[in-house]
Amino acid sequence: MRFFSALTMLLLTTRLLMAQTPTDLFFSEYVEGSGNNKALEIYNPTNQAVDLSVYYVLRFSNGSSTFAEGGATRLTGTIAPYSTFVLVNGQTTSTPTSPACSPVLQAMANQLDGVYPAPTYMNGNDAIALVKTPGGVPPNADMSNVTSVDLLGQIGLGSAISAETGWSYVQDSTLTYNNSNGDPVTGKVVNYIVKSKATDGTTFGPFWMSWTSDHSLIRKPNIIKGVVINPSPFVVKLEWDTVPAITDTAGHQVYKDIWTELGRHVCVADPTHGLGENPASNWMQIYPNPVVGDNFTVATQFPVNTIEVYSLIGQVVYKQAFNSGQKVITLGTTGLIKGIYMVKVTSTNNVTIARKIVIN
Repeated sequence: MRFFSALTMLLLTTRLLMAQTPTDLFFSEYVEGSGNNKALEIYNPTNQAVDLSVYYVLRFSNGSSTFAEGGATRLTGTIAPYSTFVLVNGQTTSTPTSPACSPVLQAMANQLDGVYPAPTYMNGNDAIALVKTPGGVPPNADMSNVTSVDLLGQIGLGSAISAETGWSYVQDSTLTYNNSNGDPVTGKVVNYIVKSKATDGTTFGPFWMSWTSDHSLIRKPNIIKGVVINPSPFVVKLEWDTVPAITDTAGHQVYKDIWTELGRHVCVADPTHGLGENPASNWMQIYPNPVVGDNFTVATQFPVNTIEVYSLIGQVVYKQAFNSGQKVITLGTTGLIKGIYMVKVTSTNNVTIARKIVIN
């Protein structure tokens, strides 16, 4: 009997996937961070630009079987072939119970979401759906006029998830761990859902088990189509990878508030994916970076509509519109102190990408 090597199997799987024809959009990144730092990235795996006006993002809040309490957002603009579109929570001011979304994250958006209860107010245990309707009419409450495009999570779990923190990868398991006082407590994981409290009913449960609460997730590169049938159960690891942890100022490994990969996605549907990076999402370059002189250059594949530069606290330090079809633009650094900035470029065909630059 002949046994295939792991590399041979990977190549065979890729060829089989490429033999299929991607037909519609899907979620490619999920950001569920602290406060209202929430975002959803959508990817176009086809070779045609897609009009987003017939697409909606729906949120099925806390195990609900309807999106009435989770909100529906109609998307706008277009998404180029093998490119991404980023929807970010739109809250810009804080209230005593609801903090504003990070302006740095908002600067990376193609579209800011609406007011609460918009879909990007997810908290880790909501199912998020991408659907489309005829002519972009609002979705019916019973979903009778929608075509399913993609789904993250499981719709209709009701009380089984309403008090939980998010999905994990362990099913029907009882976990024993130490609480903040160092005492052993027992928590339950049911249907890949992490309970918010231990079996004693009072002690908080193992939040570290959840992949969809306080996490950013990226769709696996071999996924070329969305989930159109409600899964039972939803198993995160089948199609999603968690982003690598970063080390915070206290030396702890954390997984939340990481959005460095937003605005680009690697997928085998892209015929040039073998280059290791999706060129369609890499249509803008900045050089030199780090910036060591008095200026830097932005070079793009598409004509530029606007360029915005943000500080790390979200302050707009530069904004300019361009109407002459320029693809190579040199910007000065006068007035900018040394540090890290975010450069956001929007093309004339409404494709947006953001890149960090360092000014020395």
